Amino acid sequence: MADPRLAFYRLAVRVDAHYDAMSRSLRRSLGIAPPLRILPYRGHGTSERAVIKARVLEDRHIRPQKQRHTLWSSAVASYKRYMTREIAGAHVAVRWGDKRWEGTTDEEGFLELWVTPPEGVRSGWHMVELELLSPEPEGVPRVAAPVRVAGASASYGVISDIDDTVIVTGVTDPLKRAWALFLTEHRVRLPFPGVDAFYAALQAGAEGTGDNPIFYVSSSPWNLYEHLDEFLALHHIPTGPLLLRDWGLSSQGFAPGGGHGHKLEKMRGLLGDLEHLPFILIGDSGQEDAEHYRTIVREFPGRVLCVYIRNVPGHPDRARELERIAADIRDAGSQLLVVDDTTTAARHAARSGWIQWKEVLEVEAHRREEVSRDLGG
Repeated sequence: MADPRLAFYRLAVRVDAHYDAMSRSLRRSLGIAPPLRILPYRGHGTSERAVIKARVLEDRHIRPQKQRHTLWSSAVASYKRYMTREIAGAHVAVRWGDKRWEGTTDEEGFLELWVTPPEGVRSGWHMVELELLSPEPEGVPRVAAPVRVAGASASYGVISDIDDTVIVTGVTDPLKRAWALFLTEHRVRLPFPGVDAFYAALQAGAEGTGDNPIFYVSSSPWNLYEHLDEFLALHHIPTGPLLLRDWGLSSQGFAPGGGHGHKLEKMRGLLGDLEHLPFILIGDSGQEDAEHYRTIVREFPGRVLCVYIRNVPGHPDRARELERIAADIRDAGSQLLVVDDTTTAARHAARSGWIQWKEVLEVEAHRREEVSRDLGG
């Protein structure tokens, strides 16, 4: 029997899309509609199959990060990122080498197009050209969307949470989380000490080739994609596809509702897409990361090398829960390690043969430097 709630959501989405289309048409007739833009996201895949991702939106003309110097300009940029107007049913052309495809955006303006890459494509990053075909393609510039191809030279992949794993957010406190999400400049969101060097070591791997792909999952909305992308670049944290959450009304429901189950869905997709790779999973103890990672270990036996959980202080009862989860993960054939800092994780990874020992010294040096910076030293 069909779920009446899903029928309601689908109807609501159609009504919302119809309203947006009428609003756009009226504003165009009045000459006040902003131009459209294609916002490219990082895709991923293999030489046999890859996904191209983007979103078609009204252009809100957000100032580049280097031009935002005040708290007010940060708040304005955040407001514009959240108050987007998406374009449903937009047609987009995709060109990769000598191949060409066309795709259509969904009700939230998202394009997700699976393609077969050009013959002989190599492991690493590739740029794919996107062009808006309709509606209103006049004056909309073509953009390049990065795609990470994971080839046979990769030893493993890495999946990392973002909030309170890579970035200090205070995500377990609702007020701090709301503040951190709204004020999204680098001045108020800092990385955990040593994360940049540790993730670079994992990307390089034991051979130092730098071909291990890294993926980031988060409960943050897609509206923060550009900020998170800027953040990773600013703090020299290895680039990877970002898998975020749609916080708007969709045919599947309304977010943010429920927990962090969408992360589990995203991870299942990655392990299914990259069947030739084992994975290292990294999260924190403050949310549901350990529980989700336990599920992945059970569902994909032999595919998870290790689970690293950063210990979030102030949750004494959580330690006992993590011990039980660690036992379950051991029984399933993998391992979970709770760590207080990145150096501890790096030492374990070096002992396990996943990174080079010299990188442990680099991680510790970065950690000390950043701790000193955060303390004002």
